[in-house]
Amino acid sequence: MTATGKSGLPALAASAALLALTQPALADAAKAQLKYVSAQDLRVSAATTADGLIAKEIAADPSATTLIIHRDKSGEVEVHTTLNDIIIVESGRATMLVGGEVKGNHELKPTEWRGGEIVGGERHELAAGDLLLIPAGVPHQCILKSGDSFVYLTIKTPSGTH
Repeated sequence: MTATGKSGLPALAASAALLALTQPALADAAKAQLKYVSAQDLRVSAATTADGLIAKEIAADPSATTLIIHRDKSGEVEVHTTLNDIIIVESGRATMLVGGEVKGNHELKPTEWRGGEIVGGERHELAAGDLLLIPAGVPHQCILKSGDSFVYLTIKTPSGTH
């Protein structure tokens, strides 16, 4: 009973009916965003590099961008001031230099910096199956030994602090 002495059942029934009507619309919206990419399609997407790198976007929406990246050589120092990087290693080995201070980089576009050198970073040896979470604003560089190859997924998410 409510404070007026009337049952809240009609309001509850109306809420349930509204929820039942919106569920199909929510399910349809989720299906529209659903994307399946087979392991074979991922391999094909990242099969050939140009000048030691290919970065192919797999999916993107306001909450995340997913890329598959294949490197045959070391990358530049990167700093994304508003994006976190979630890295999942598919194959190969690399060293990820993370943290420290960057000397000599340049702004590629607002919130994105490249180049220079990391001073005082921490090294992480990465191999297939490894996961590395790099918060926004943290410098990082993927380093490969000569002749090595490295394939990984990167999921970029907004930091929530910009």
